[in-house]
Amino acid sequence: MSKIINCSIDVKSISKDKIKVHANGCHYWNFTVKERKEPDQYGNTHYVVEQQTKDERDAGAPVNYLKSSGKAFDFSDRNKQVASNAYADQGQDDDDNPLPF
Repeated sequence: MSKIINCSIDVKSISKDKIKVHANGCHYWNFTVKERKEPDQYGNTHYVVEQQTKDERDAGAPVNYLKSSGKAFDFSDRNKQVASNAYADQGQDDDDNPLPF
């Protein structure tokens, strides 16, 4: 299955203390993409929250729900259709398929 989730985040809502500097000098920020129960008025199906540590979860720390939105795009059906059309354009039936898969 080929699925992409495009998201946008208001970067001002990111907690600066959650940005970790790695030994290699790169800055990392961990987040989680969650699926909405229902799409919003703009058709967004996902949102982003800051990832919590186990200690934060155990302590019942509030989740930072970021000002964010995202949509999922599933390309698996489109790819099957494109492949099917390309094969059909060759004028061959499935029975004549020389490929073992």
